[in-house]
Amino acid sequence: MVIFGGMEKMPVQERQLVVALGNFDGVHRGHQQLLRQMTAYAQKNNALAAVILFQPHPQQVLNPSKCPKLLLDTDKKIELLEKQGVQGIFIVPFDIDFASLAPEEFIDKILVGKLQVTGVFVGYDYRFGRTAEGTPELLRELGKQKGFYVEVVPPVLSMETPISSTLVRKALSTGDIRWAKELLGYWPVLRGKIMTGDQRGRKLGFPTANIHVSDELLVPQNGVYAGEALIQGKHYLTVTNIGVHPTFGSSRQELIEAHLLDFQGDIYHEDIEISLFERMRDERKFESPDLLIKQIRKDIEIAIKIYDDHENNSIKRDVQA
Repeated sequence: MVIFGGMEKMPVQERQLVVALGNFDGVHRGHQQLLRQMTAYAQKNNALAAVILFQPHPQQVLNPSKCPKLLLDTDKKIELLEKQGVQGIFIVPFDIDFASLAPEEFIDKILVGKLQVTGVFVGYDYRFGRTAEGTPELLRELGKQKGFYVEVVPPVLSMETPISSTLVRKALSTGDIRWAKELLGYWPVLRGKIMTGDQRGRKLGFPTANIHVSDELLVPQNGVYAGEALIQGKHYLTVTNIGVHPTFGSSRQELIEAHLLDFQGDIYHEDIEISLFERMRDERKFESPDLLIKQIRKDIEIAIKIYDDHENNSIKRDVQA
């Protein structure tokens, strides 16, 4: 994987360049289909298969008050794109000046002038250029004029509905992890950094990792989840609570705490990634710490069963190749 800090063509680049355009938030099954077709075409033509990513998300610049929460941070997105066979990523700064380019200018200055693309792949609903004036049809027409191939990839359907990042957000916001997994093609993930908490879990006998997640990222519906954590290169079964901890007086902000089974050690300030398997129950208030402890033990038993069922059924948590 080669990551470019802008739109400059790779030095001494003898191979042709084929690019996929889109936000690729979630790298869901619809994105995966587009990337499969793009990488297959690139391989057939001995071309470099690349993706153009805009940072920040265009809506964060154009309409920040209505910008949706993101499904993935940049590092995870790049990891998933690489698993789909993407060989290069152009990370392009997005600002008001860039947004003001007309569709024809974007093609002339960027795709042709800077990148000299020979092929462009987009989704059926892709829009580009000033005020989203550019359509797939216009891209196709201009591609013929400028001498590069354009392929518009139809939607991938789930229950007769096109899979989209919006649909994934809906699934996660309602805690429907199995639906989210069906849309994504992999178990949805929470990524963040472990911070110092109030040590309440440790006092109850179930130490937890207090996880800080970027404000830009979507956090699933409050509740208790079974999952698997990846930390320091190792995997641990987890029971993760997302919510306000009502038993001890509701917190003013949403907290994410994960109990890692069979783990011992100091992991403060470490990065953590949790693959979510299932939402087991709502977060609720217990009348005493003893009742909460009893419920936590039950949650762990259920989580172990969920995990064992997944392992026995050989359910893969990675993006499908």
